[in-house]
Amino acid sequence: MNRHPGNEKPRVRGGAGIERKGSREYLNRVGALYGGSRASAYLPTDWRQRLPNPASYYAQHVAKLGNANPKGWAQGLCPFHEDHSPSLGVHVAEGGAYKCMACGAKGRDLVAFHMARTGYGFKQAVRDLLGLEVRA
Repeated sequence: MNRHPGNEKPRVRGGAGIERKGSREYLNRVGALYGGSRASAYLPTDWRQRLPNPASYYAQHVAKLGNANPKGWAQGLCPFHEDHSPSLGVHVAEGGAYKCMACGAKGRDLVAFHMARTGYGFKQAVRDLLGLEVRA
C-alpha cells in the first residue's frame, strides 16, 4: 500500500511530546499544570517530629474527651457516627492510635484519624496537620 506523503504523521519517540519525561522543562510544565512547583509536592523530611501533640489535637477534635488512664488511653464521643456515650478510645500518650467500639473505626496514628475526619489523602492530611498549604 502506497501512502501519500501529505497523510503521514510525524513520529515522536518517548510518548511525552518532544521533551523527555525526566527533563526539567517537562517537570516544570507538569507542575504548572497541576498548580504548583515540584518542590511543594514533597513533605518536609522531619514531618513526623513536627506533628501536633496527640493529647492537644484530640482535645480539640473529640467531644467529651475524658482523662487518660495509666496506659495513655482516653474515651470520648466518636466523630464518625452519632454518638451519645463515649465509645471512641484514643491513645493520647504517643502515636495517637484510635478505635471506636461502636462503629469499628480505627487507625494506628494521628494522621490516620485526621484523614478519616477530613477526607484528605495522606500528603494533604500531613500538610494540614503541619499548618502548610493544603493542595487539592
